[in-house]
Amino acid sequence: MEGIVSLTMRVPPKAEESDALPYPIETLRHWYVSPFGGRSEELEPDQVGLNRAALVRNTELEPDDRVAVGLVGGNPDRPWFFQHLFQVVPLDDLRPAAATLSPMGEVVLPREGPYDFLKRPDLQPERGDAIMLKGAAARRLDGPPAWLADLLGKTVRRPNF
Repeated sequence: MEGIVSLTMRVPPKAEESDALPYPIETLRHWYVSPFGGRSEELEPDQVGLNRAALVRNTELEPDDRVAVGLVGGNPDRPWFFQHLFQVVPLDDLRPAAATLSPMGEVVLPREGPYDFLKRPDLQPERGDAIMLKGAAARRLDGPPAWLADLLGKTVRRPNF
């Protein structure tokens, strides 16, 4: 198939070091890009995993932080309150199968559940695709604020003419 562009990430130059953990790469403050390493049954449906050492070395994220996850180039205009948040889980010996999918800091997503392609159609990556972890808004807000539901639930009043 000619003309199809692959979005798989190439290994950055700093990965040539013997003990390198090149991913995730911070692109904006608290926004990180890393290739998709695979899916694991060891993660819950609302968790995203990263190699523990890479998480500490390359990010300011903490275990249990909540981040929005999306494909690079995916719908950039999607408001933050419509994004699904995932809990960051460090991958190590406690989750050995998931840890093998993130040897250099790749993103590991939970196993696809039934109808996952309908629930999260914008998050169906292929192995090696660039994944964006957006931690900025997630670090400030645990969930949609209460005023948002009230605002969205109100009807617009019609002017009297």
